[in-house]
Amino acid sequence: MNKKTPSNVNRRSKHLKYKTKNVISKYLVNVFYKKTYNLIKNIEFNSIADLGCGEGHLFSYLELLIKNKKCFAIDFDINEVNDAKNNLPFCNVRQGSLYKLPFDDYSFDLVLCTEVLEHLEDPNIAVDEIYRVSKRYVLLSVPNEPLWRLMNVLRFSYLKYLGNTPGHINHWSINSFKKILLKKFKILKTSYPLPWIIILAEKKINFSSKN
Repeated sequence: MNKKTPSNVNRRSKHLKYKTKNVISKYLVNVFYKKTYNLIKNIEFNSIADLGCGEGHLFSYLELLIKNKKCFAIDFDINEVNDAKNNLPFCNVRQGSLYKLPFDDYSFDLVLCTEVLEHLEDPNIAVDEIYRVSKRYVLLSVPNEPLWRLMNVLRFSYLKYLGNTPGHINHWSINSFKKILLKKFKILKTSYPLPWIIILAEKKINFSSKN
């Protein structure tokens, strides 16, 4: 597989947790949403993008906060793009790759990329692209390892993969995730909603020249 093409294997499965009927899973996802909301609610921004938006569940939750902003969302899976268009009528949704984002440099005041980097064969390319299109703030999340796999084992899921969710080809601890981001960003806040890591960061540039 060309490393510059995002793997689509199990991309749709990453969003099944948002539709789960399991009470505990629904609670954990709701906490994830709330933590994300709290991290960005006091940020001043006029434009926002969700890179790897899936069916648009996160932006649906954030609707009251973002619907009057310039809102964009992309996903590699055309089926999820079509679903997101229905779920996010206030947002410009299109198909695109995190390896070559269809946006100009410094396009967005705030860029979100949640539950995506663990699926990519070369997350460094995606991080470079996120850096390129962001004007100032980014919010990224990944599964908190090895906690994520341990929780899967405890609920008897993916035992033959030792708890690794199919499609997860990158695994970050708190320290290793911060390390990959610190090359490009200054970390402002970190949140640990079980079993994720969410980081709000700021682009390392002279912002005044880009506003």
